[in-house]
Amino acid sequence: MHRRQLFTFALVLLLALTICQVSAWSTHRKPKHLPGFHLVKKLPKTMVAGSTYEMTVRFRNPKRETFRMDVTLEVTEEQFDMGSDEFFVTGTLYAWETPPPKHRHHTRHQEYCDDLTFEEVNVGVFNSTGLVRGKTHNHLTLRISSVPNLIPDTYTFTLTVTLQY
Repeated sequence: MHRRQLFTFALVLLLALTICQVSAWSTHRKPKHLPGFHLVKKLPKTMVAGSTYEMTVRFRNPKRETFRMDVTLEVTEEQFDMGSDEFFVTGTLYAWETPPPKHRHHTRHQEYCDDLTFEEVNVGVFNSTGLVRGKTHNHLTLRISSVPNLIPDTYTFTLTVTLQY
């Protein structure tokens, strides 16, 4: 009889641990999808070395939450190894409570504007962290510059925006 009780106790304990584990997994935060996240202004197919180009993405924050935003832009080169300091990235986050007027330039009528400082954390990988401050409509504009003596090649630009609530 003692063995049977021990076996039952072990079985109940395993079942309880399994339930606790499933419960912990279900409370793990899943990445949230950014509503209305889309590319407004993309980079041109052909870029001239030594020039600056802009890319703009838009997203909404319907719950007007304040959260941290990590922005990573990765530049990769198809044929040659890229060196550090060949590209430079800056950014600005514009935000409004109501949609920006379509007939006006958005930088003149934003409710707030934050400049983002990007650091080249690895060759061709640029990162910046900023805050999204409880406004519904947000435009993230990146300015990407290259050195004048950039080797002609095919470059790929990959933008990743991660929000931490």
